[in-house]
Amino acid sequence: MNGSATAVPELGLGLIEIGRPWGAHWKGASRPEEVDELLRAALDESIVFWDTAASYGSSEEQIGRFLRSNPAARVFLATKFGDHWVTGEAESRIDHSYDALRRSLDRSLELLPHVDLLQVHRATGEALRSRELYRALDDARASGVPELGASVKDVEAARIAIDAGVFGWLQIPYSLARKEMEPVFGMAGERKIKIIVNRPFAEGRLLNGSSVREAFRFILGQRFQGAIIPGTQSPAHLRENARAFRAARDMLAKPR
Repeated sequence: MNGSATAVPELGLGLIEIGRPWGAHWKGASRPEEVDELLRAALDESIVFWDTAASYGSSEEQIGRFLRSNPAARVFLATKFGDHWVTGEAESRIDHSYDALRRSLDRSLELLPHVDLLQVHRATGEALRSRELYRALDDARASGVPELGASVKDVEAARIAIDAGVFGWLQIPYSLARKEMEPVFGMAGERKIKIIVNRPFAEGRLLNGSSVREAFRFILGQRFQGAIIPGTQSPAHLRENARAFRAARDMLAKPR
């Protein structure tokens, strides 16, 4: 077990599916009223850590529309730059050049009412050594973005991000089906860097042989600070996730 013994992450919401095709079970583009229903359900369940990205199609635009129509809602908005979505293309494009990052930052700041956390999307070791990247991150700070992070897929990139000394958050894939990022919890905990766990159900593959509760329980065993962000288009699935998360959290809190 890594990190603080009392640290417990919160349940968040990954919002790629409201903006672009994703995964084998994607149900097609969400209508605005469907997005509103999903985001209201998140607020009802006190899920207020929302994760999006410039490459998530219309996700930022739809979140911004909802929040401007619901100004009393208080959420923590995490977005990303470095991966870019082009309407009509099958895949997004990685571009960590300064000009591309700056354009992406400006668009995110325009679409969203605020940005609490800006992450470097698909942050490879090469990207994390780029002076252009840190120039763009300086611009983000100057534009009022309070926190910075990096979304990484391998331990070496995580190590480079941690050693950079500028990131307060790391986003990683981690689940019962994908355990290779486990060393990152200890590395990040030593520097008091928060973790965001994505793909907690291994894009749905785990749910055929494991319960949602057990998937959460496995991740919560790391006792880290940050968030776990399953994605969904369905308010019903969101509520199921919230119940399972609370049950897994309560099980771990019981004395043995």
